[in-house]
Amino acid sequence: MQKYLHYDPSPDEIHTYHMQFSSDDNHHYYKVHLSELTEGQRKHFSTKYGIPLNILESEQYLTFVRITDI
Repeated sequence: MQKYLHYDPSPDEIHTYHMQFSSDDNHHYYKVHLSELTEGQRKHFSTKYGIPLNILESEQYLTFVRITDI
């Protein structure tokens, strides 16, 4: 699953959720292994990013994408 963001996640979020960062010329990608998150962490993503909790529980990965150059 992908979710587009207006801003990059904070350094604390990147560290706490063990996000894997990659980029290309126009995007930053932050990959999260959902199976490694606790229920509370999934609830945080659900609330903060508007992703239904049942999707977070059924998907294996979540990739945040931020467009860096339009």
